[in-house]
Amino acid sequence: MLNIGVVCDINWDNYILINNKFKKLNSETYRIHSIYGKSLEIIDICSNKNNLTLIRHFSETLSNTVYNLLNISDILIVFSNNIEYNTLPRLILDKCDEHSIKYINVSECSRNKDFYSFDIDIKLSFKKIINSINKKDDDIKITEFNNEIYNNNFISKSLIPIQITNEIKQKIKDNYKTISDNKKNRSIKLLYDKDELKLDKELKKTVKSLNQITYTTNKQNYYKKIK
Repeated sequence: MLNIGVVCDINWDNYILINNKFKKLNSETYRIHSIYGKSLEIIDICSNKNNLTLIRHFSETLSNTVYNLLNISDILIVFSNNIEYNTLPRLILDKCDEHSIKYINVSECSRNKDFYSFDIDIKLSFKKIINSINKKDDDIKITEFNNEIYNNNFISKSLIPIQITNEIKQKIKDNYKTISDNKKNRSIKLLYDKDELKLDKELKKTVKSLNQITYTTNKQNYYKKIK
């Protein structure tokens, strides 16, 4: 199978552009590789929708993770508007240029024209171009590196330590109680209740935030233990 590395800007949220590329990929031919971070969720959603296998990468530093990703990827697809500095896409693009690894830069600034780091027939579609890609040359040797600026910037933006406060816990309890009391006090349940709907949405949002905080905290504690 051909291994495709996929990375995005930290603040990338354009689901359509990613999905439009993924739906051109045959799940029996291509396998997606990406890195844990803020944009992984949208990559995961698009992969699942198009039945593509997604392999997630994470190690002690961003530099080491990128090193592993570059070693396994035959080509990189980078979703970046090239306006962020010292971030994952910039590091990927620099290292691809340094080691002559093929990549495709997809940007919101030029939706109808992607940038290819290799020669292509401009008349061909993305699907035909990607189908013409072969496995990466075994002669390509990637030098290990460790860039602290990229490492620290990635951690600070991707794994922000947040404590679960008593205020959050109390808010969840209060919302649960209010919804429960409203249901008990009404003899006839309305099909649409603005107040309850609003509270229900707030509760779901708060619970989602709590789950994300718990996940992030547990992951940070795990990697602290293994260092």
